[in-house]
Amino acid sequence: MTRPVQVSLRIPGTSPMPELLRLIQDVEAAGFDGAGILDSQLLCRDTFVTLGQAATQTSRLTLFPAVTNPFSRHVSVLASAIQTVAELAPGRTKVVMGTGYTSASTIGRKPATLAEMRETITMLRQLLAGDAVNFHGTPGRLAYASGRPVPLLMAASGPRAIELAGEVADGVMLLVGFHRGIVDAVLTHLELGARKSGRRLEDLEIIWAVRTGMAPTMAEARRMARPTVVHQGIMRVHARWLEYTKLSIPHFEIPPAVWKIYPDLSHAQNWEEAIAATSFVPDEVIGQLGDALGLIGTPEHCARRIADLTDAGVKSLYIMPLQTFVGPEQEIRTFRDAVFPRLKAAGLR
Repeated sequence: MTRPVQVSLRIPGTSPMPELLRLIQDVEAAGFDGAGILDSQLLCRDTFVTLGQAATQTSRLTLFPAVTNPFSRHVSVLASAIQTVAELAPGRTKVVMGTGYTSASTIGRKPATLAEMRETITMLRQLLAGDAVNFHGTPGRLAYASGRPVPLLMAASGPRAIELAGEVADGVMLLVGFHRGIVDAVLTHLELGARKSGRRLEDLEIIWAVRTGMAPTMAEARRMARPTVVHQGIMRVHARWLEYTKLSIPHFEIPPAVWKIYPDLSHAQNWEEAIAATSFVPDEVIGQLGDALGLIGTPEHCARRIADLTDAGVKSLYIMPLQTFVGPEQEIRTFRDAVFPRLKAAGLR
């Protein structure tokens, strides 16, 4: 029997709060299942303030920070914020923890280690359950913990992080690509981690984070996706999964202009400048990487790819529009008017 695909949308808090809240209401009205609020303190409005406001302005949408981290807030502050939002949106709040990419780089810090991730997730679970935690010899507990579980997911892209998520978290958000070969390889690592704590894949919530760019033509979609595709597939750790796609991507020397993009290529404030900086990669390679790592193309193409990947076990998507400093209004309209109707016709909504 065909199971519906859950679809959540990434919301960068780069717009003023009144606009941001109207946008989140539009996400719910368009039929999305959830909204993840980007947590990057110098780029976005405060994530938990936004989540609290969104909780009072929506009724169905699952709300979560995507992704928060172990160092921009102390674990006790995180627990307090999570519990507060959960009281406003009971049963539709969860948390996604990551190592803190732009949260770290914009303040000159390194991302959190996997050891810090393990410790933070463990302590968060204890605090939200009402249990005492040892803070450097001082026991502390969350005085208003409800004891009602809030799912704690871990964002992961490398093999060790994926295995850790399978071991210690309630689920995982995977930013690894969107290809059948990648899916199979990644689930193998996740299962290894789950076994360490006596669990199975079926015990975990598994969300596939997918960079998404849609346009009326394949050529325009791929042009717009250039910064993200180059960042993911050529410059970063995500390229490690390309071996499972059987693609042969040549080595490229990264020109200085790419490193000067603020805050980085895939979060660029000036998107056209970022596109121009990736001209060293041929269109053919961009197309290959786009198909392996994201949902890049026309709405019809992207709907077909979602349907195809459900056969590989993909049942929950986190749609990450290409740009951080441009709101996802286009993606909201396109999913509402073109993608969701096609998925519904295929029995996937």
